[in-house]
Amino acid sequence: MKISPEVRSRVLKLHKLINEHSYNYHSLDNPTIDDSDYDALFKELLEIEKKYPELSFNYSPTQRVGSEPLEGFSKVDHLTPMLSLENAFDTKDLEDFNKRINERLINEEKITYSCEPKLDGIAVNLIYREGYLEQATTRGDGKTGEDITHNIRTIPSIPLSFRESKIKAPNLIEIRGEVFIDMKDFKNINDSAKIKSEKVFANPRNAAAGSLRQLDPKVAASRPLKFFAHGMGSLNFGKNGLPKTQKEVLDTYVSWGLPVNPLTEVAKDIKACISYFNKIENLRDQLPYEIDGVVFKVNSFEMQESLGQVSRAPRWAIARKFPAEVGTTTIKSITFQVGRVGSITPVAEFEPLQIGGVIVSHASIHNFDEIERLDAREGDSVKIKRAGDVIPQIISVNLSKRDKKSKKIRMPSKCPSCNSKLVKLEDEAILRCNAGKSCPAQRAESIKHYASRNALNIDGLGDRIIGQLVRKGLISDFSELYTLKKEDLLELEGFAEKSASNLLDSIEQSKKTSLSRFIYALGIREVGEATALNLSLNFKNISKLLAADKEELLEINDVGPIAANHIFEFLSQKDNQNLITRLLNSGVELEEIKVKTENILSSKTIVITGSFTNIARSQLKEELIRSGARVSGSVSSRTDYLIVGEKPGSKLTKAVDLGVTILEEAEVLSILQKQ
Repeated sequence: MKISPEVRSRVLKLHKLINEHSYNYHSLDNPTIDDSDYDALFKELLEIEKKYPELSFNYSPTQRVGSEPLEGFSKVDHLTPMLSLENAFDTKDLEDFNKRINERLINEEKITYSCEPKLDGIAVNLIYREGYLEQATTRGDGKTGEDITHNIRTIPSIPLSFRESKIKAPNLIEIRGEVFIDMKDFKNINDSAKIKSEKVFANPRNAAAGSLRQLDPKVAASRPLKFFAHGMGSLNFGKNGLPKTQKEVLDTYVSWGLPVNPLTEVAKDIKACISYFNKIENLRDQLPYEIDGVVFKVNSFEMQESLGQVSRAPRWAIARKFPAEVGTTTIKSITFQVGRVGSITPVAEFEPLQIGGVIVSHASIHNFDEIERLDAREGDSVKIKRAGDVIPQIISVNLSKRDKKSKKIRMPSKCPSCNSKLVKLEDEAILRCNAGKSCPAQRAESIKHYASRNALNIDGLGDRIIGQLVRKGLISDFSELYTLKKEDLLELEGFAEKSASNLLDSIEQSKKTSLSRFIYALGIREVGEATALNLSLNFKNISKLLAADKEELLEINDVGPIAANHIFEFLSQKDNQNLITRLLNSGVELEEIKVKTENILSSKTIVITGSFTNIARSQLKEELIRSGARVSGSVSSRTDYLIVGEKPGSKLTKAVDLGVTILEEAEVLSILQKQ
């Protein structure tokens, strides 16, 4: 059917009118027409699109709940990583942050800060191309997130296309922001769930996260999700001028129809930042949404670029957290949990209480020195805080309310899981079970660690399922996960055909992983994610790592004598070698680190000394290794380059004596940037 120009023009006009009225209603909370008039415009557009399906564009206001449910979430790499923020917990931390910035910026231009409340919501990344929403993802691990476009499109305050503005839409832009639910709406959601005998959410953040994790967009559309834009990733503005400040970006977002927190301000100096924090802290209880602090960013993008970043956090931003909320409750019991490497941890279970919108019912007491310091006992009245608004922690005991018959907690002599004798080294505060894999608790914890998100990331394999698998003797270590069959899972409580198939699929998908994740997943004592990455960068494959001696391990950044000893002992044990062989024979494929070879650093032996201004030592070492260099800890006649930072040590003197080529920080960074 031929479509007249008048009809096409009317459709575009309706888009503009509906988007404008939606923006006024959802973003500005200032409706400019009656609901009935808005409904009439919407109905008119629906009727035209029904008559002329080719005019039903994916950016039409009618398409907010138009997609079919998905079968799963696909992984998407962010164009620019979504960084974490360094935390400040008091005024001195903020002042130190300001001092570091002033020391790094060599120009005399005045530093101003963009200040905004830190929402306790879900970070998302929106990609707009030519002003149209193309894709939306979760933050994920900062580098890779999950595609949630189908759910983001249902949020009324997020425009499917930009409003007309004096500032032309860029060719492409990544817009960072926070999805959240107001506390009033959260209460309504839970009240409705209780009536229907459905699961209730612990807090608004969990409700927002659960809504975005729905495969059916109709579920997300039924939830009162809101959005504030606060940052920017990649930007391709074509011939247009780039924004110069954070404030300019936020003002531009508003002109395009994106909601920005109205409490955002620019502070002229750090004193004004501290005043802003105090103001927001006083307003906290009056806000309709939950916040857990304030974010401060250097306003100038030129200064941001000059400051750079360390590891996963920018140097130009910081989150000043609110003091932890405190509550009072009673300890019901104190039990002892066995960790992955045999550490015995006292855990207090207490009468559930709500702190910061979260119900907490237990807290780790870390070790027995802490038990002694607190003198916490069963039946005691205690004060609990959520450290950093996250981890429950006992901060004091009310001795005036203590029952005179209460008994002091005694250190156990035998493992609560396997009954083995416990040991405590003189220089450690930790009590430990050395039974290893013969201890059921350690066996279960090692499997849990292997399946965890930062290791092999086996979705659906939680504590309860692992416990059943171990108790029934279906697996004795994590290599046997790959021998499980559907009939094994169907014997377990809570499993049906679909859930068993889903778990087996997830186990199968875990076979393709990186070398660093695999090393971390093995659960070697003293080997966290950073150390695992350093080991993978240096040895490049598992065979070379297995053949390494202690001296080679000690040359690795972040590996000291204790860690080197634990790594060497683990990899030398025949049982662990067989475990790794079984994993590889099961089909586990390890992606080796891709190292650049065609550059002047490739195959060179390099030593680093001193501190650096524009890059962290660990990051510099990682970049060098990725360039094919071998980074050593000591200068010798085989050293090709010594990279010198501020306050170099004796390595510089030795390098000069041996005639080793000296490189300064600026030279090395220039070489790395040209690769």
